[in-house]
Amino acid sequence: MDPVRPRSRDEFKVALICALPLEANSVLSLFDHHWDEDDGNPRIGKARGDPNSYSIGIMSGHRVVLAHPPGIGIIAAGTIAAFCKLSFTSIRLALVIGICGGAPVNNGIQIHLGDVIISTGIVSYDFGRRFSDRFEMKDTSSEVPGRPNLEIRGLLSKLATTRQTGRLRSAIYSILYQLHQGSDTALQYPGTSKDILFPANYRHKHHEPSKCAICAVCRAKSDPVCAAATVSDCHDLKCNTRKQLSRPRLTGSHQLFPSPNVHFGIFASGNSVIKSGEERDRLNEDKNAIGFEMESAGVWDIFPCIVIKGVCDYADSHKNKEWQ
Repeated sequence: MDPVRPRSRDEFKVALICALPLEANSVLSLFDHHWDEDDGNPRIGKARGDPNSYSIGIMSGHRVVLAHPPGIGIIAAGTIAAFCKLSFTSIRLALVIGICGGAPVNNGIQIHLGDVIISTGIVSYDFGRRFSDRFEMKDTSSEVPGRPNLEIRGLLSKLATTRQTGRLRSAIYSILYQLHQGSDTALQYPGTSKDILFPANYRHKHHEPSKCAICAVCRAKSDPVCAAATVSDCHDLKCNTRKQLSRPRLTGSHQLFPSPNVHFGIFASGNSVIKSGEERDRLNEDKNAIGFEMESAGVWDIFPCIVIKGVCDYADSHKNKEWQ
């Protein structure tokens, strides 16, 4: 028997925000029930003037609304969150879900592609002052995103316990195993051989001097690489895999695919994609950021918010879309 359809938008307490269709596809596949607007039942609708598109349904017993942004970035996410709050006035929690870049290490614990990061807070990495010789992030209390509310902080403390984190990992592995048995090749595990981490200063460029005059003289951090290199993969550029850093967790795994770890930490959020291992490491060292994404800063001050994202690259110049 299908669950009773909500009579009003006030019955929804949880909002989900995904920037990309591929992120929304994964979230929608986890709905226990969908209430489509064209199913012949009374429409849930939205507030006058709200341009957003929504999917509504049930996930793990909760009535949820998934908002579909028109694009990526803080502005798009903030706009869609503001209109969502106008239409769904009883939302108590927003989950920003999707993919992100990740720092290689979190307090001595390795982070790998496919791991999950849950936010304990965020920093806006491109909000600040641009001088001729440097950029200074604004960090005064009146200018930065605040900390999560009391209820969310308590929930995060519970989830971070050994028991709850273990349960999360088991649930994630179970879902991934089921997906791996399916026929959708887009959901198959790429393999540990594709989880490659280079030193932060190892540039993504043509490594055969005869292939490109610009890349041939690229030696210092400030030296440019050619435009073609920025959109080419490591195989085509002949990036030396012998330069990759050893990751004991990967080499020691005998599972079909390693069980993803769950990490709790700070997300760095901004309107620009970070494709620099050195910039990633600077934000990790200065701000303790372990995740890098482009939406949460727009949602953070509108809804009580938790960011949950899977690591699909190391926020360096070698990033590609294979793990998305």
